[in-house]
Amino acid sequence: MPNIDLKELNQYSPYYVDAKITGSTLNNYEQFTNKVYNLPENIKTFFLNSLKIAEFIKDTMVKNNLTEESGKELARIIRDLLFADFYLGDVVNQIGQRVGVDDQKAKIIAGLIIIELFSPILEDLKKIHTQKFASATKEQEVKDEPSPQPPIQPPVEDESIIDLRSIL
Repeated sequence: MPNIDLKELNQYSPYYVDAKITGSTLNNYEQFTNKVYNLPENIKTFFLNSLKIAEFIKDTMVKNNLTEESGKELARIIRDLLFADFYLGDVVNQIGQRVGVDDQKAKIIAGLIIIELFSPILEDLKKIHTQKFASATKEQEVKDEPSPQPPIQPPVEDESIIDLRSIL
């Protein structure tokens, strides 16, 4: 087995990436631990297996020529997805904005995260996101639906009214 540098990998762990910030105040630490504690068991176990996630991030960095800071941001994005801090359907936009990559690369990285990394927990993760963001997704569906058109009235037999439909 190759020599693993745990200190290096921990910087790409969703659990440890912001440890200095999280542990800086008791309030931050309590909020963080409450989020971890409230995760479903399988997602909590997945999240706490930070070495596997960090190795995935390191591999993704190499494959996509990402910087150290980009790798740390991927760790934060993965953590935020596990905590449902933003909607799973917005992962491509989040990666593009926060990692600073174009849409094509963001789609590739998002696909790797969802298909390779999240495969053991994907169904449960979808449930959490659907429950938390149900109202937001319903509002979006309503916005996407075309507004109803007023019913077309039959032509009136009044000579003072011109039926423009017959002209066009």
